[in-house]
Amino acid sequence: MESRTNKIDIWILIPVLALIAFSLAVVYSASSSWSAKMNGDSSYLFKHHLIRAIIGIVMIFIFARVDYRYLISFRKFLFGLAVILLLFLLVAGVETTKGAARWIKIGGFSFQPADFVKYTLIINLAYLLAKKKEYIDNLYYGYLPLLVYVILIVSLIAIQPNFSTASTIFISSMMLFYIGKVRVKHIFLTLASMIPVAVLFILSKQYIINRIFAYQEQTNGGEGNYQVSQAIIGFGNGAFFGVGPGNSNQKDFFLPQSYDDFVYSIVGEEYGFIGAVLVIVLLLIFVYRGLKLAKTVEDDFGRYLAFGFVVVIGLNAVINMMVATGIIPTTGVTLPFMSYGGTSIIFNSIAVGILLNISTHREGLKTSWWHRKASEVEVNDIDE
Repeated sequence: MESRTNKIDIWILIPVLALIAFSLAVVYSASSSWSAKMNGDSSYLFKHHLIRAIIGIVMIFIFARVDYRYLISFRKFLFGLAVILLLFLLVAGVETTKGAARWIKIGGFSFQPADFVKYTLIINLAYLLAKKKEYIDNLYYGYLPLLVYVILIVSLIAIQPNFSTASTIFISSMMLFYIGKVRVKHIFLTLASMIPVAVLFILSKQYIINRIFAYQEQTNGGEGNYQVSQAIIGFGNGAFFGVGPGNSNQKDFFLPQSYDDFVYSIVGEEYGFIGAVLVIVLLLIFVYRGLKLAKTVEDDFGRYLAFGFVVVIGLNAVINMMVATGIIPTTGVTLPFMSYGGTSIIFNSIAVGILLNISTHREGLKTSWWHRKASEVEVNDIDE
């Protein structure tokens, strides 16, 4: 795997490290009261977040030094493991208060497989798009085999039920297909065929209907969803400069999950408009540099991988902030690098590390590198 290497793209790294550092202050403030109620220790949740944040930072620098092309050798194993974990959730997953089985708990350790699965899917799609580039416009031999991967993962996540994550994975996949030069007609037909399926699924899940009605009530001037209403009040309290670190009223008395799904509201309350915009700017820098990397890298697999990872992180950020500001109904999607650390901060950090490694190989690799006889990785084992 010899190739000319470059320095890592520092403007992908800096925004992420800044967001993680910022999250330590915000999560500590937002979680202290809830930690005291739950465990008698006001720093209980913060300690867990700190540990995962440190692990995440370590993962960034480890994966920044591991050649991203080795992922091809493990992609089948990773995808198989992803499917097994999702199937395991159906029979032994830990249910949330709303009845969704989204967590696996082994001893004192718990994690959410969806955080791992979405990146595993992107790895496989990126490889197959690059491998099939000469005939990706063929419906039966090019596009449909890739779509099977997406439908399988999306279906297994949706029936947990976790409609929001399933939707973001599906949208991210369609965007990746577009960049991978899948025919627009094929993508359009896929979207059109999935709309009635999505509608029927929504109608079958009362919790989704309740969220939609709550959102409709809120937009009509009613009380609507309690969490969203309190989150918006938090932004109002913060005004332009904020009430100051640790001085949030919402996190102590009114806003559940203020350190998790609605951490952006605490940013807005304690650090004001300035803090809220700072988070957006840092995320925009990350997304811009990531998309620029995807545009300039010469290796097809690296290009699609970079685009897919950036879209997944960026889309999750946009959805979380839109929920916190009342633009869309609640979804349960966390804010990347800012929300209370679970598996999301670790896997997002691994994705960043891989992006950094791709940036070191953005030159000197021509397309379809694995077709060279000198390649160390054998990939012609199966024609998916």
